[in-house]
Amino acid sequence: MSTIDREEGLHRKLTSWQLTMIAIGGAIGVGLFLGSAATIGIAGPGVLISYILGAFIAMIMGYALAEMASVYPVAGSFGVYAEKYLGPWAGFTVRVTYWFAQTVAIGAEITAVGLYFGYWFPEVPSWVWIIGSAALVLVVNAANVKMFGTVESWFAMIKVLAIAAFIVLGGALIIGIGQPAIGLSNLTAHGGFLPHGWTGVWLALTLVIT
Repeated sequence: MSTIDREEGLHRKLTSWQLTMIAIGGAIGVGLFLGSAATIGIAGPGVLISYILGAFIAMIMGYALAEMASVYPVAGSFGVYAEKYLGPWAGFTVRVTYWFAQTVAIGAEITAVGLYFGYWFPEVPSWVWIIGSAALVLVVNAANVKMFGTVESWFAMIKVLAIAAFIVLGGALIIGIGQPAIGLSNLTAHGGFLPHGWTGVWLALTLVIT
């Protein structure tokens, strides 16, 4: 049995809207919310370049995967493509590294939940929020695909709305709605646009794309 035929038996029960929102939610991780403080500290205003480069890399990867998925629309995704074109060792390596990356990412996001709720509810221990969110993730992933798609897509919508709110509030601060305008002076203040040089931009890029 070929690599492609082996994956044909899996059912596809996610809608186009759910797939779109899950993809957007996957791209908007804890690195954009909690991690942005670290990237700004590393690169300063030059972090804008890091995010532009990260977006360009993600776009190239997305187009490449879309091309392969249109030719081989199987559930195994890039693990299958690596196995087909590079061999079983490549398919195994890609799957294992992706699993490891997702494990680290989920751990980081659950830890971020504890930090966020610890800020809003300091009287409640962080481990309560961490265990609760971990249990929720486990239940959602153990349930049927339809429930997983629904929950993930609505969580992604919350991320999108949060980013939209940040853009609106940031714009209000820049142009001065309700208070004196801050303007764009901070882009060149405190050491300039690249306070740590291009090294800071490249170091921040590693956090941006994770």
